[in-house]
Amino acid sequence: MEKFLVVFRGATVGEAEGPRHDPLRWDSWFEGLGQALLDRGALSHGSVEVPTRLVGAKLSSSPLSGYCVIAASDFNDAVRLAQASPIFDEKGSVEIAHLR
Repeated sequence: MEKFLVVFRGATVGEAEGPRHDPLRWDSWFEGLGQALLDRGALSHGSVEVPTRLVGAKLSSSPLSGYCVIAASDFNDAVRLAQASPIFDEKGSVEIAHLR
């Protein structure tokens, strides 16, 4: 099994409009991953982007919403596991990176 970092982006946690964050759905999804979940990581409630040292922080166009580390046989398996994530119901997305 290989390790993959799953980064959640763009969730609407704390926003007045759009779908709301549902901690119970996230707990259920994490539990459903079983032994594939290596590190539950954390969900965040906002982020900033620092494009250069000289400019400083600004609101991110695709805010980081959290991360976890999973075990999967390959990228296709990692994508399959991540596709069931509640982030998509919160109008967010995932980014998956293969860890070495």
